[in-house]
Amino acid sequence: MKLIDVTDPLDQNTPTYPGNTAFTIEPIRRLARGDTSNVSTLHISAHAGTHVDAPRHFPDDGPGVETLALEILCGRARVIELTTRKTITPNDLAGIDLNEDVRVLLKTHNSRLWGSPEFHPDFIGVTDAGAHYLVERGVKVVGADVEPGIYEMFCLPLSVVGADGAPARVVLRRS
Repeated sequence: MKLIDVTDPLDQNTPTYPGNTAFTIEPIRRLARGDTSNVSTLHISAHAGTHVDAPRHFPDDGPGVETLALEILCGRARVIELTTRKTITPNDLAGIDLNEDVRVLLKTHNSRLWGSPEFHPDFIGVTDAGAHYLVERGVKVVGADVEPGIYEMFCLPLSVVGADGAPARVVLRRS
């Protein structure tokens, strides 16, 4: 089985939204110092790199990431190419048949920024109206930046009780 890992690896160059915690690894124990094992502490924003936003990301009383149904995060996904857009609006999405697709990945020019340590505030994103358009059509998962096509997606965020988001490992398998 060939899987495509679309996870943005976490390292010291992972772009961080202004005001969020930058990713670091702090060595706590090391074999080289005579410890019985290597152990590290990770310092990370819940929204760093490839991640899943929980409903709690905006309303304080929203459900945490641990409540997200894995059946929603895993399954058929459609990748739609929108590389000529600056923002993604309902007009950009209107001609696309989304009837069977509850997981939509949007290929934009954001992927050109991968590997750049700076946060780019001019990233291409879905407008509020575009997000409402997708929700009204039953889309449950929105992601970004992989080659167009139909895939089976496996998106597994860390199950952190009460968290407003969590890092995730996301892989695709061509359908």
